[in-house]
Amino acid sequence: MRQNKEGIWEYVATYVDDLCIVMRNLNELLEILQSNPYNFKLKGSGSLSFHLGCGFERDEHGVLCMDPKKYISKMEGSFKQLFGCMPNKKFHSPLPDGDHPELDTSKFLDEDDIQKYQSLVGAMQWIVSIGRFNIQTAVMSMSSFRAAPRKGHLERVKRIY
Repeated sequence: MRQNKEGIWEYVATYVDDLCIVMRNLNELLEILQSNPYNFKLKGSGSLSFHLGCGFERDEHGVLCMDPKKYISKMEGSFKQLFGCMPNKKFHSPLPDGDHPELDTSKFLDEDDIQKYQSLVGAMQWIVSIGRFNIQTAVMSMSSFRAAPRKGHLERVKRIY
C-alpha cells in the first residue's frame, strides 16, 4: 500500500500466486512487473470483476463492491452433491439462541462425514472472508470441532448453509 503523488492510496493484495491491484495508473505497474528483472507472466489483467471466488461490481455511485453470489452458488452446488438437496427450511440466525455445540453428545462422525464436515466448514470460512460476515461467529464456533465433529455438529453446519 502506498500513497501516490496525487495523494491517492494504491493497493496490491497478494494471495499465493494471485494479485489484486487497485490503482489509477495500472499500466505503469504492469509494465514494471512484465519487464526485466521480474518478467512476470500475467493473465487476466484488466478491470476487476472476479477474484478468488468473489465477484466485484460498482454500485450506482461508482463504489467498488464485493459480491460473493457466485461463490454462494458454488457452495450450494457442493452441498447438493454431498447431501442431495438444499434444506427447505429457512432460518433467521445461523445457530439457535442459547445453543451450546460444546455440550453435544451425539455420535462422532465417521471418516467420510468428517471430510464432508471439514469441507463445508472450510467453504464457510472462505465465504466469511469475502463478505458474509453475518455467519462469522457461528462458523468460528463450528470450526473448533473439525478434528472430531459429531452428528449434531454436522447438522448445525447444514443449518448455517
